Amino acid sequence: MEQEQYEYTPTTFDIETQSRNIQMLKTVIPYIDASRQKTFALMVKFLELRNVASIFNEEPASISMCSTDDPAEKRMQLLNDIKKFCTPAEKDSIDTMLTAFQMFSSYDTFMHTPAPE
Repeated sequence: MEQEQYEYTPTTFDIETQSRNIQMLKTVIPYIDASRQKTFALMVKFLELRNVASIFNEEPASISMCSTDDPAEKRMQLLNDIKKFCTPAEKDSIDTMLTAFQMFSSYDTFMHTPAPE
């Protein structure tokens, strides 16, 4: 099976938990003696984990990308964000789901809109 190559696109979570310094440390890992690479790599991951913990210690204690509380809208935003990491076939499947969600939403709105008096 052929491995597809994708350009790395950091997620919002990655952007929040990464830093320029951590990226530089990750760059150093292949240049360190093989006997020390594991320890150094674990230290870098520990720094990332520390950043994750600090995000959830702040107020508000969560990461939120959605500007809405509507579950249907959140679902559509999530699927659109996930598409960035998908193969063309997976993107087509997500587009099909999004189209179905939009149709159901339109139908629901149409059926529950009060008739003019």
